[in-house]
Amino acid sequence: MSALSRMTAAIALSVACTASPAAPALAAKLMPADALPPPAPALQKALDSASGKAVIVNFWASWCEPCRDEMPALVELDEAEPGLVLITVAVADRAVDTLRFQTEHLLEELIVVPDPDQIVARAWRARMIPTTYVLDASHQPRYHIVGEADWHDPALLAPIRALATTKSNGPRP
Repeated sequence: MSALSRMTAAIALSVACTASPAAPALAAKLMPADALPPPAPALQKALDSASGKAVIVNFWASWCEPCRDEMPALVELDEAEPGLVLITVAVADRAVDTLRFQTEHLLEELIVVPDPDQIVARAWRARMIPTTYVLDASHQPRYHIVGEADWHDPALLAPIRALATTKSNGPRP
């Protein structure tokens, strides 16, 4: 992808990422997820390290305000649920900016899959960031959220926590 194409895509994501002042905050909802293509090698490697656990795959960027806002609560959820792993995908982000964000917010343990050319984001239909997928312990997609979510909302967390406490969910019906 050319530098101009990356910049155009980053601007489009930035516009999609920025909520209008009149938009209700944290209006994103947990929705059933459709099947996803096989993960790119870097994402597959991260998923392999989470064998037998439910996974939250969060598409974000250091320059995305809603992404930065929801990240602390996502990390808290990851730390509070032993059956859950948070894997993040840094979309259209420079490595130095991702690392700076991690350092400034003490998130050095955060699993980050770099996606500067948006290959993973496009394959998984993350057209707006943040976009989040929740996978069961067999790494099958169960839910997705488009936009910033309230990761402290008990109604949002209940089905995710249920996946985190189930060792093997088997194939999707």
